[in-house]
Amino acid sequence: MTDMPPPPPPPNMAPPPGYVPYGGPMMSAGYMGRIGGLTKWLVALLIGSLVLNLLSLLGQLFARDAAADFLEGAISAGEFNDKLVLFGIAALVGLAVSIGQIVVLCIWTYRMIKNHDALGRHGRSFSPGGSIAVNLLGGCTLGILNFFMWREIWKGADPDTAPGDPSWKQRAASVLPGIQLGLTLAGVAAGIGLGVANSGFTTIRINNQSNVDLAETLEDQFALIALSGALGIAASVVFIMYVRQVAARHMKATREA
Repeated sequence: MTDMPPPPPPPNMAPPPGYVPYGGPMMSAGYMGRIGGLTKWLVALLIGSLVLNLLSLLGQLFARDAAADFLEGAISAGEFNDKLVLFGIAALVGLAVSIGQIVVLCIWTYRMIKNHDALGRHGRSFSPGGSIAVNLLGGCTLGILNFFMWREIWKGADPDTAPGDPSWKQRAASVLPGIQLGLTLAGVAAGIGLGVANSGFTTIRINNQSNVDLAETLEDQFALIALSGALGIAASVVFIMYVRQVAARHMKATREA
């Protein structure tokens, strides 16, 4: 009987370098921070801020005619101030809402980027702690740093990218951060035209202005006031859309129910 040759060795069945099975150890629930509840709070605060900005803009619209009457001497300074009640209340409440919003936003962003560690999103440009600084100080860069952070968070939250896949940064990013940045910069430009320093989310400041100065601003530059306010409101709407969409992606990637 003729001896048969030994069978060939099996092909190399080892996984490629860097491969981590989806749902493996790196996807352990112990590594993941939940963001569902934070997202609901953040969206609610963002919508509240949006409503207050609308009320503020409407308050200035109603005060425009009163400003003209005041400058013509038809009404007194006290009567003119009464017309600004809606705007003043919206500004004060808006300040409180903004404080709560930034606190929740910092925690929400921190937790998502922290989860990217468990997803194997290595080579990030923004650390969990760095995201807090961007949220607090990003306005000093006119939102440009925030723009890059939101794009990176979007890519890191891709549920179709396997944990540990080094190509995650080459994934497509949402267009929403770019739209928000464009609207914000346009609002800043309108604010510069008004001679006020704002971020595109505030139309006109009543602090440290005399009644005459405020009335003249409302009367003479209302078109720019309305444009600045409208651009800020539009930017807020776009950011709410981004928050909802990126949260859904992130929760799918981390398998958060």
